[in-house]
Amino acid sequence: MEASNLIRLVVNKKIVSPQKGRGRRGYGNLARVRILIYQRLKGFNDCQLIRHLKANPKVRRNLGLKGIPDRSRISRWKEQYSDLVILVFNKLSAIIQLAIKTKILIPDSTPLEDEEDQDAKIGFYSRGPFKGFKTHLSVNQLGLPLKAILTPGNKHDSPFLPELLVPCEIVPADAAYDSNSNRKACRKIGAKPVIARNRRRSKKRRWTPKILKKKRYIVEQANAIIKNSMNRCWQKVRGIVRKTSVVFASLSAILITSIDSILCNKTNLREFSRFRI
Repeated sequence: MEASNLIRLVVNKKIVSPQKGRGRRGYGNLARVRILIYQRLKGFNDCQLIRHLKANPKVRRNLGLKGIPDRSRISRWKEQYSDLVILVFNKLSAIIQLAIKTKILIPDSTPLEDEEDQDAKIGFYSRGPFKGFKTHLSVNQLGLPLKAILTPGNKHDSPFLPELLVPCEIVPADAAYDSNSNRKACRKIGAKPVIARNRRRSKKRRWTPKILKKKRYIVEQANAIIKNSMNRCWQKVRGIVRKTSVVFASLSAILITSIDSILCNKTNLREFSRFRI
């Protein structure tokens, strides 16, 4: 299915409620969110997107655009509709969870380096210090993102685990999430927590569950696919709000391609690159 048709099918009025009230509505919330997700699905920068829309009136119609927005307008949408893009991602995640039972939920974080942004903070990950932001996310057994949070780079992983949980059977997590409150949060949703032991916290010998050793590659692959799909686009916008919009638009695009794969009975649910130019 062509990319704009797919977005029109999936991102519909049940996902994004139309604007209410009288008066001029401009492009409308639905069209604005569609264009932000379409941009990430195709991997366009703002200039490429505008040229593409000018050359393809059918794409404009599918996305619900009556005109062609300029670069400044698209940039404003990334700030004004950040919360709406997050809402779309959460609704798409709910669709994925209905279609595919979540047996395993693996949380992790990945750095988004950006030394030029004023909102960037210095943080640490496995390769050392960096300046930028962190994407905290949880993926299912197929590597599909179900929950995500964007924070400055100095935020620790552990406090965000409860916000990354969805109903599942087991939660294997690394030592960064080692805390009694996280185990309690997992049990509260009926999941079994299998969290590696943090030697600095418990002063006991470090222990890594076997299932984490076997399944950790899933979230690592997912992080790599997500970062490759964004192609450092987070460095082209300033401020954590705009970055949040870009990140969640990218995650939504990945889930949309996965929904298309489910509808087409395809075994590979992460064929994200097929829509790229």
